Amino acid sequence: MNRALLAATLCALLLACSTAPSQTSASREKLPQPTGWKAVLVAGDDQEPAFDNAVDAMAGRLAELGVPGSSIAILKASKRGAQAATGANVATALAALNPGATDGCFLFITSHGGPDSGLVMKRERSYLDPGELDRLLSRPCAKRPTVVITSGCFSGIYAQDRRVVASNRTILTAARRDRPSFGCNAERRFTVFDACVLDSLQGGLTWQAVMRKTRSCVSAQEQALGVEAPSSPQMSVGAAVSDLVVFTR
Repeated sequence: MNRALLAATLCALLLACSTAPSQTSASREKLPQPTGWKAVLVAGDDQEPAFDNAVDAMAGRLAELGVPGSSIAILKASKRGAQAATGANVATALAALNPGATDGCFLFITSHGGPDSGLVMKRERSYLDPGELDRLLSRPCAKRPTVVITSGCFSGIYAQDRRVVASNRTILTAARRDRPSFGCNAERRFTVFDACVLDSLQGGLTWQAVMRKTRSCVSAQEQALGVEAPSSPQMSVGAAVSDLVVFTR
């Protein structure tokens, strides 16, 4: 009897293992290309005009790529109230845009950054750390194809932190987590990275192709500036969105 019971138990376990989908295969299932996008653009600091300039230019670039103004929210440290760049307002803006089942989420944040801290959110007198960024994205953008561009010194932290990296997220950063980025001064319209990203965004390109173009542009500009330690922009691509392309019309 004991042998018969053991055999039956083993058979049941083997059957369960052969029919249940593995977590690995589920996590690698590709998400479809979104039919629309919901975007939140954030200038986390206003110490220089470059941050506001980049947010405004990104809104214009998205419009050229077919994203309607009603699907774009802009938050700035230079604003107050509901338009101020705070974590709470980012969460509210994402929720208000109400990404649908076939929408993708796009979050662009440009600001100063701190080592192992994240990007500055001046209105909150704090940094947007990776855990907070994950919380902001997890509710309205859960399981949605999501692109995050974090522009600032030491922003590579977002591409390496396990709390932010996910199968549905593509993350582009301006620098390694231990490197500054460049061009943040009153004499420039944009930072080096922001200018290169804006120039590299072309409809139909994969985000990996956009990052290759951006890195090449950043490298050329940093060489012209005489930078000794390059910023080394980073990228994390989730398995479910490895073929994701820039906004479609």
